[in-house]
Amino acid sequence: MVRKFLTIVVALLAVAAFAAVKISVLCSPDNADALKWLAGEFMKQNPDIQVEIVPLSWEVLYPKLLQDLRSQAGSFEAFTYDVMTTGAVSFGLEDLGEFMKKYANLLPADFDIDDFIPQVLEESGKWQGKLIGLPFYNNTMLFYYRKDLLEDPKLKQAFKEKYGRELTLPVTWEEVKEIAEFFTKKFNKNSPTEYGIALMFPRTHTLFYMYLLFFGEYRNAPLGIMRHGTADLEYGEYFTADHKPAFNSEEGLKALEMMKKLMPYSPDPLGSDYGETIEYFNQGLVAMVPQWTGPYLIFKSTIGADKVGIIPMPGRSVSGQWALAINKFIPEDKKVAAFKFITFATSKWADKQKFLRFAVAPARMSTLKDPEVRAADPRVPALEVTYVSQTHRPRIPEEPRLEDITVETFSKILAGTLPLSMDTLNDLAKKWQEVLGK
Repeated sequence: MVRKFLTIVVALLAVAAFAAVKISVLCSPDNADALKWLAGEFMKQNPDIQVEIVPLSWEVLYPKLLQDLRSQAGSFEAFTYDVMTTGAVSFGLEDLGEFMKKYANLLPADFDIDDFIPQVLEESGKWQGKLIGLPFYNNTMLFYYRKDLLEDPKLKQAFKEKYGRELTLPVTWEEVKEIAEFFTKKFNKNSPTEYGIALMFPRTHTLFYMYLLFFGEYRNAPLGIMRHGTADLEYGEYFTADHKPAFNSEEGLKALEMMKKLMPYSPDPLGSDYGETIEYFNQGLVAMVPQWTGPYLIFKSTIGADKVGIIPMPGRSVSGQWALAINKFIPEDKKVAAFKFITFATSKWADKQKFLRFAVAPARMSTLKDPEVRAADPRVPALEVTYVSQTHRPRIPEEPRLEDITVETFSKILAGTLPLSMDTLNDLAKKWQEVLGK
C-alpha cells in the first residue's frame, strides 16, 4: 500500500515537473547574482515556472542576442540589453505596453510603472513610442576617491604649499589633473600612492563611453549647446541636435586633449579596462578612479567603507542602463512566464532588494527616497545628482559600427599614432556619415 502511494506521489511530481514552464534569461555578469537571487524568490511564489539565469560577457551577449533574434530561433525567453543596443535589438522585442493591457492581472501588486525614474524609463525602456523593456540596472559612473588620503591634514597642507590652493574634492577635470599629479610618485616622491588616478582607455567599447565623461562637459556647456543644440536620447551627446556628428569640433578636441593630459598619472591607461582599474584602486595603487556603481561593494569590503569617498563625476557622467525584455519569437505560454518574471524582477520590492543586497543601481524613485536605502548606502546622494545630468551614448541601430570605427581612431590618437587634430576628427566624421548613409 505504502509503495503504491509513493509511486503515485512520484508520478504526480514528475507530471508537475513536466508541466512547469521553463524560461532562460540571458544577462550581463553585472546583473547575474541579483537576477539569480530574484529568480529563486520568484520560483518560491511561482513553482509552475522554472527560471534559468545565464550570464554572458558583454562581448558574447550582444552578438548572441542579435543572431538569435535575426534567425527568430527563440532559444531563450528573456534577456537584459544594454541601453546603447536598444535600436539594434528593438525589432525582436515584445511590445510590453500591449502585453500589460492583455495580462494586467499578472502584474505584481506593487508594480507601478510611473514610479520608474522618467528619463530612465524613456531611455532604456522605450523605442519609437513603444515600451519594449523594463529598467532593471540603472547604472551610471561615479567618481571614487581615497577619503583617508584626500582628507589627511598633512597631505592637504603639502598640496596647498605646492599648488597654492586647498585640496578640495574635484568638480572639473582640470582639478582632477592637479590632484592626480600630486598623488603620482613620479611627480611627488612623498605621494602615498604610486599613481593619482586609474583610467580605462582600451581599444574596446569602454573607450567609447569613457570619451563622454570628458566630451560631455564641453558639449553641454553654454557654448557647446549653442553650437550643437541639445542632445536627444536616441542619438546622445555624440550627435548634434539635428543628428550630425558633434565630436569634430573644438569641444571634441578639448575632450581628447584632457584625456591625454591625464594619462601620465595613470597605470597603463591604454591597456587597462574595467577589472584592472578596480584592482588598482583596491590595491592602493591609485588615489582616484572613475567607475560604475557596481564596484562599490568590492571597494567597501577591501579598503573599508570609511576610506572610500564617492562624489558625482567631475564634468558629466555617462549612463549605462540595462533593461529586461521578452523575446518576440517564442510561444505565448513562454511569453506569459517571462512577463511574470521580468515584472517581478523590476517591481518596487525587487528594485530595493537588488540595490541593498547586490549594489545593482536602482531604477525607481521609491528606492532612492526609501529611508532604509538612504541610511544604508552613501551612493544615493551622488546618484540623485548624476541621474539628471549624465550624458548618453547613441541608441540607434548603427551604434555598433560607429563604436568600432571610433574606438579605432581614438585609440590611435591617444597612443600618438594619429595626430590630435581637427582633420583627424573630420575624417572620422566622414566615416560616420557613410555608415549613416548621409
